[in-house]
Amino acid sequence: IPEYMKTAQVCIEDHRFYQHRGVDFKGTLGAVFKLFTHSGGGGGSTLTQQLIKNITHENQVSLLRKIKEIFTALNMESEKYTKEQILEAYLNIVNYGGICQGVEAAAKCYFGKSITECSLAECALIAGITQNPYQFNPLIFEEDSKERALVVLDRMRELTKNGELDTRYLTPISETEYQQAKEELKSMTFEGNDVSETSNEEFQDVSKWNWYIDY
Repeated sequence: IPEYMKTAQVCIEDHRFYQHRGVDFKGTLGAVFKLFTHSGGGGGSTLTQQLIKNITHENQVSLLRKIKEIFTALNMESEKYTKEQILEAYLNIVNYGGICQGVEAAAKCYFGKSITECSLAECALIAGITQNPYQFNPLIFEEDSKERALVVLDRMRELTKNGELDTRYLTPISETEYQQAKEELKSMTFEGNDVSETSNEEFQDVSKWNWYIDY
């Protein structure tokens, strides 16, 4: 898996991945507060916690589930696996739209090549899909997926400039690389983009599906 892919995913999903021990308590407390105040659920999950959800398929919004997830994440990182193993597993298990499980499947589906051959722009687009694998599927909502990729690139540049990127494990991007990736996104095409106009209109009607329906 190329460094661009690892960096893009960590930047957009869990930029303190290499600092915490499985749980980012600041984000988790915010998510619990939302749960108690009924101001929205979710959020605050680290890559380790997201990996656990993808392995166990436990997605219900509840305090008990969150507590179990926290202790499992702490145990996973303290005694079982390294950060590298956790990130590798995440990138090979998480859904990247449709039937694409993992970054290799996504790269072959959307770009017709291995993830090892993907550019910065392509890695950013794939990384952005995880927030909403349906809404950001480039075969259905091409422009939405490209806009999300720009958010990922902006985040990578921001963390690089602010010195918040852990360069021991991740790869910073230069301003030149950032601008080149933005230009590449404008003309980016997708191998499997054969969704008919009729089916696309049908998809538009349900573009705000909740995660449990999508799942």
